[in-house]
Amino acid sequence: MRGPVLLESVRKLLRKGAAGHCFNLVSKLRPADIAVLFRHLAENEGRGLFRLLRERDESLAAEVLGEVTPPPAAVEILAGLDAKQVAGILHHIPADDAAELVAAMPEEMAEEVLGLLGKEELHEVRGLLHHEEKTAGRIMTPHFLALQEETSVGEAIRAIQAAGSLEMVFYLYVVDAHGHLIGVLSLRQLLLVGPETPLREVMARDVVSVRSDTDQEEVARIVQRYDLLAIPVVDAENRLIGIITIDDIIDVVRDEATEDFYRLVGTSEQERILRSPVKSVQVRLPWLLATLGGGIVVSYIVGLFTPLLSRFVLIAGFMPVILGMGGNLGSQSATITVRGLAMGRISTKQVWWLIFKELRTATMLGLLCGPILALAAVFLLRMPGRLGIVIGVSLCVTMIIGSLVGSLLPVLFEKVRIDPAVATGPFVTTSVDMLGVLTFFGLATFFGSGG
Repeated sequence: MRGPVLLESVRKLLRKGAAGHCFNLVSKLRPADIAVLFRHLAENEGRGLFRLLRERDESLAAEVLGEVTPPPAAVEILAGLDAKQVAGILHHIPADDAAELVAAMPEEMAEEVLGLLGKEELHEVRGLLHHEEKTAGRIMTPHFLALQEETSVGEAIRAIQAAGSLEMVFYLYVVDAHGHLIGVLSLRQLLLVGPETPLREVMARDVVSVRSDTDQEEVARIVQRYDLLAIPVVDAENRLIGIITIDDIIDVVRDEATEDFYRLVGTSEQERILRSPVKSVQVRLPWLLATLGGGIVVSYIVGLFTPLLSRFVLIAGFMPVILGMGGNLGSQSATITVRGLAMGRISTKQVWWLIFKELRTATMLGLLCGPILALAAVFLLRMPGRLGIVIGVSLCVTMIIGSLVGSLLPVLFEKVRIDPAVATGPFVTTSVDMLGVLTFFGLATFFGSGG
């Protein structure tokens, strides 16, 4: 049973209070598949299902909670439980996932839950929360296998076999007596050499690692560049303090891409999981007010050209087309630039190359689209030739302006340390509209003055 049928069955069983049947149905699924159900259930249904899972199998409930993303969505599911019950769930969750959940909780609830954790769990979670959000230190796991260079390959293999509780063992890290990272080798290398061989003879000394304060996006880029399955995290003195595994890197890439797309349109990831219209208004209103302010300025500019509009009424009908084309091209350039900056494919040093490339692209597109619109104005609407020229040239120039603004603004925001994904969208739209209106009416005034 899959998809809508499964979802509807779960809903019916929850409504009827058939707890046993509902648990038997969902417990046959993988934790990741159960987590998908929570995306489609209403708040009360999701909390009811999670309470059922916790009562029947707390370990399964914890696994499911670890698969629910983003963390605020998981915290929303926990809202129906008290602090003691939440602490019991966190006992079954890896420290890095538990830290993410605690960080997403209201402060009062977080402190209450932390106070109920065991001494070792509390030390690990607080240690991770000590690091800045969205850094390597926050997403790493403090559970890893590291041995000293004098250890033999046979001893290393036995150590791996004994470390059954570790989340994932892709690489064996080698440290000195003081815990400094000095080498790494893969499990495959361990199997290809004799059991008496010391690790120092087979380990690679050029270890790719990241500092605990490295931004998580940079961590993802490094892992992608070197095709790693895990990456070690070190402190300022190169002591090994944790590792980040590929599953966490995949989460980072997905979450950062989703966040960028939401921000480009002036909203956020939180709105997708918050049901309250008031919360949605709080998220959207600032950017809508910025766009509204720009629209008022554009309307004022149009009002300044009222005498011209009274002479050439038909040209007003082409304003939406011209501004829309300029805005579309600006959004395309902005999206490419923001994504390039986020993925490290474009540096601020390449700004002039980027602008020149976008200008060439926009010019070619404008020279193709401008004449089409001009011919449509002259032959379909019987406009004078000079007004057709005004419309065609205005479209071409506005498209160039849109591309220039869309590629330049993200770079400028990056320079002044403002997140381009947050600020670019509304400012591109408003700027292109203002400059497009000025261009359109400026050309109309120039050509229209002759007749």
